[in-house]
Formats: sequence, structure tokens, C-alpha cells
Amino acid sequence: MRVGRSSYRAVSWHLESGGVQWVEQRLLPHRFEQVVSRNPEDVAVAIESMQVRGAPTIGATAAYGLALAWKEGKERFNEFWLPRFRATRPTAVNLFHACDVMQLYSEQNPTITQMIERAGAYADAEVMANRKIGACLAEFLAVGERRILTHCNAGWLAAVDWGTATSGIYHLAHAGENPFVWVDETRPRLQGARLTAWELNQEGIDCRIQADGAAAWMMAQGRVDAIVVGADRIAANGDVANKIGTYALSLAAKEHGVPMYVAAPSSTFDPACLKGSNIPIEEREGSELLEMDGMDRAGSIQQIRIAATGVVANNPAFDVTPFGNITAVVSELGVWQP
Repeated sequence: MRVGRSSYRAVSWHLESGGVQWVEQRLLPHRFEQVVSRNPEDVAVAIESMQVRGAPTIGATAAYGLALAWKEGKERFNEFWLPRFRATRPTAVNLFHACDVMQLYSEQNPTITQMIERAGAYADAEVMANRKIGACLAEFLAVGERRILTHCNAGWLAAVDWGTATSGIYHLAHAGENPFVWVDETRPRLQGARLTAWELNQEGIDCRIQADGAAAWMMAQGRVDAIVVGADRIAANGDVANKIGTYALSLAAKEHGVPMYVAAPSSTFDPACLKGSNIPIEEREGSELLEMDGMDRAGSIQQIRIAATGVVANNPAFDVTPFGNITAVVSELGVWQP
């Protein structure tokens, strides 16, 4: 998608250097920078530290990182690098799907070039899935002005290109419609305020950031027509793990009769996970709640503490929304409804 007048992907292969290139998402929206590395450890750290994030982007990044790791030989690839990448994040199943794909392909003893091409094909497939998801979502969202609420970032930064939840919004905008988006700020890492609002602004789509706690009130006031979110893992029974706060949104949506759509590629489905209660939920450092980054008036990015010294925080990164609270799950394979 666009940044200024240029098009980018969240992660890609950098031909000139022979390495992986990704958008350093922690710097957004204040600075747009790309990182390039030929070291698979740097790629693994990028996933762990949330330089890259979003389930499909995590999967594609791992695929590229494992292509780099193939240069160290098959034994090292299987004994060290596959476990290393699998351990980077626990909830997003796309990561494990990408590792499985690359492991299976490695059994054919491909060349390094072929491994890189396989990783690229994996990323391309995610982008194609996103475009199909968007076309389907756009049919659900009626023509004309629509007031759509989204939570966290399920845009191109999270999904290589186009995004999952945002893909339908982009399809509407490119068709000449006028979608309006309520963007939940999404505490504690503010992916909505920092990333989704920035993405939409780059595409010229009208949006407004709101506090997470405002969403239910806006629904009660009749100012939300639909909710569209992404997913990090979808269980066999349709339960959806997504950014913390999604479950609460679903309860408010059900109360006020607002349709709630989940947009995710098939790589996010985990048929081996029978129900949502079996999905591992990542617990992140409490410092994410106790501290905040921002740009001061001099243009310098600073970190400040917002809670009293000695206070501790509980920080589950995801929650699980029951399938029955969802209007439809939309993937490139079709629509799944309770």
C-alpha cells in the first residue's frame, strides 16, 4: 500500500542486499523506516520485539527468515532455526503455519534461491488472500457512507499488503465509496492510534481515533454501522483470538445489534485447536501499560512513565471471542457464519 507516492509491503525480500527488508513498526507514525538484514537472528528478534507484528506479517517474516537460515545448512536449520522462530511469539498461528510450510519444502533439499522463492510465494499468497477477503467484505458493507469501527491494526502493516480488516475498507474507497472509520486506540501499544490511523490517512480515508472505552457508547448512540477486526488464531469451532478488547467489543455489538465481521486468511485457522479456551494467550511485560512512547514538541521520541513507581500491571495481549458473538468470519475461501 501507499506511503506518500510510493508502494510498500510490510516485509519483503531485498534483492540488492540478499536479505529481508521490513518496516520498523515501532517508530510509526512519527518515522517511516525500513530495516534490512542478512542475519536470521535479526529477523527472529524483529518478530519478538514487535518491529514486525500482525499474524500474517509475522508468518511471512518467519518464512523469509528461515530462507536466510537455510544458508547455514539443513542440520542447523532443523535443530536450531526452526525451534528459534517457533518460539518468537505464542498466539499468532500464522507463525507456525509458515514454519511448517518452510520445513516441508526444505525436505526437497532445495537451493538457497529456491528457498527464497518459496518464502516469496508464501508472502504473495497472503496478499492475494487479503485482496479476496477485501472484495468479499466490501459486499457485506453497503455502498455509500459507512461508519466502520476497527480495533488494533489489521491493515497492510499486519498482513504484508492490503490488510485483512482494512482490505474491505480499501476496496470501498477505491470503488469511489466514502467509508468512515472509527479507530480504537488499542491500549496498551496503541496499534490503532499509531498504525491503523496512519495507514488510513496515507490512503486518504476519513477516520477518527477514539478511546477503547468509547466504542460501546458510540454503538449505543447509533453511530457505528459495522465492526471489522482481524484475528491471530481461529479455533476449529470458530472461536477467535484477537487483540485484547475484541471480546468486549463483541459483547457491546451483540447488545446493540451491530454486525461484527472477522477478516482472516486461511493461514490463521488452526483446525488442531478445537476451541478458543485451548488457544495460548501471550502475557506481555507490564511495562507496556506503565510506560508510553511519544514525540515531544521538539520532534524527539521520548518514553515516559504514566503510573506510580512500584505499581505493577497485568498485560494479556489477546482475548478470545466466542463464535456465537460474531456475524461472520471472512477468509479467501469464503464466509463462515454461526
